[in-house]
Amino acid sequence: MPLTQVTNYLNEHLYIFNPNASLQHHAAFHWEDGRIWGQLYNLTLYPSQQPIFSLERLDIAAWEAGVEIRDQHDVPHPSDWLYFLSWNQEDVVFLDRFLRVLHALNHLALNGASTKPLIVDVHWRHIQAVEVSHGSVFESLLTQLGLHPSQVVLRLDGSVVLEEEHAQAAAHSFHQRGYPLLAQAVPLGTTSKEWQRLKQNGIRWVTPPPDALPLARKSREHFPRLTEWSKDARLAGLKVWWPKLDRPGDLGIMTQLEPTLVSGEQLSEFSISETVTIR
Repeated sequence: MPLTQVTNYLNEHLYIFNPNASLQHHAAFHWEDGRIWGQLYNLTLYPSQQPIFSLERLDIAAWEAGVEIRDQHDVPHPSDWLYFLSWNQEDVVFLDRFLRVLHALNHLALNGASTKPLIVDVHWRHIQAVEVSHGSVFESLLTQLGLHPSQVVLRLDGSVVLEEEHAQAAAHSFHQRGYPLLAQAVPLGTTSKEWQRLKQNGIRWVTPPPDALPLARKSREHFPRLTEWSKDARLAGLKVWWPKLDRPGDLGIMTQLEPTLVSGEQLSEFSISETVTIR
């Protein structure tokens, strides 16, 4: 089905995202001239993608979804800002599903039925608001787009999954439905028992905490802790992804820590191949 028809269908059935949400009356998808975007009240949502590279194969392993949000005055806002507006839990659930479907539509527009998975966020407020059967509504929406849960990696907060039983139950439910799961910002010093808990709850990909890369840039004295974190994650059978390699030299630093995947604004297939060959 052409994306024009898909967006028209979705706009006519926004109640499926959450029939109890008032936000369904103020949202829409738009498709024009090969570009998809979303509308929420006076906010325009422009989806984007960034490649994630495999250091083993030296190719694109997945795509990370992002979104640019602008108001009626063309002022940009951070994506997490959406979740802290004065909307109730029903609207949070709607918003989270709306964003993920927007990213899935953009993925189809850019890559078609790509075999490379798309990474999208599941916000903690969404998980808190849904009691059971996590992932079922999004699965039905993906099916209507011709996608399977195995093609979409759901990104969860690593610390929350480690600490909150409800988040662990949600992760298990997502995993049972076939979604690959990513735990974001797993703390340094995570124990072997905690790594196994992540694995048992369906986590297959992990990223380090935000301060890990600045520590690596600062001094090699931090490498033992970073190396231990990366090694323990791999021993647990998890893929290690280092994002935000945005400065010259970042890739050379990270390859010493033997990650599975890397991404960042300064990376390209050529630069990865060149760095790994010289190293």
